[in-house]
Amino acid sequence: MSTFCEPNQNIRGYEPGAIDAKGCVTTDIVIADLGVPLQALIDSQYVDSQAMSQRPGMILKYLPYLYDGITGKLLTGGLYLFDTYENAKDYVRWASEEFEVGEPKVKFTAQPMFRSFTSQVWKVIGAHSFAPVEEHAVGRLQTWSCSEPDAELKLQSLYAKVKSAAESGNAASVWLLYDPGTKKVGLQLAFRKQGVAEPAAAARDLRDAGWTALGDALSQQLHLKPLFDRTSVLLTLWLPRSRAAGGSELAIPYYPVVPDISYEYFRGATH
Repeated sequence: MSTFCEPNQNIRGYEPGAIDAKGCVTTDIVIADLGVPLQALIDSQYVDSQAMSQRPGMILKYLPYLYDGITGKLLTGGLYLFDTYENAKDYVRWASEEFEVGEPKVKFTAQPMFRSFTSQVWKVIGAHSFAPVEEHAVGRLQTWSCSEPDAELKLQSLYAKVKSAAESGNAASVWLLYDPGTKKVGLQLAFRKQGVAEPAAAARDLRDAGWTALGDALSQQLHLKPLFDRTSVLLTLWLPRSRAAGGSELAIPYYPVVPDISYEYFRGATH
């Protein structure tokens, strides 16, 4: 086991700039057991996410986290970028058909603690990071249905404006997504944490990200119909390229408000 150090150090291979991703997967998970403490949730996802992050072509994984203030549900899932669309599709096949967890073994998507699980594969129209990846602290995912003819071509022509607007709006990253099979458009934005990592600051960051109007402007230009809109804290970021370069395998943007993985869970981690 390597020497332990604080999260968000020794991250390699994720400099700001264009992200060479062609495929994306988004998953939405509702957790059945609302009594799961935050430390237990962080620890329980470690081994599973470590295995996931070794799938072919994975560039990055965001792990979102939100307690719904009205229903009390724990909402999580995953936001993944891949080098190719084919690797993104194969990841969903593997996660639903092959990947088993726990004792006794069960399919990952059929875990008793999951009240529901859905996934979506996307083509990436464009993706860009404006800040060091460890600063990507809050994520907002919006999706819409789209009846526009030639929607993919129109999105490609709009991407430069979307990227510029995201940067002007102080986003840490932007992903513009399209699924030709279901005719859905997706927009994933990440935002930096503002100031020190403390609960009150995280609440403000969530609120501010939820006010971002870029998705509204995109919706108006393409006459989109809203399907999904969620703003979440990003608990952990899984970084396969950093691990491959001898750096940290993950980042925890809101550490120490969000705890690090318990020491006993480390199995050859590099951070």
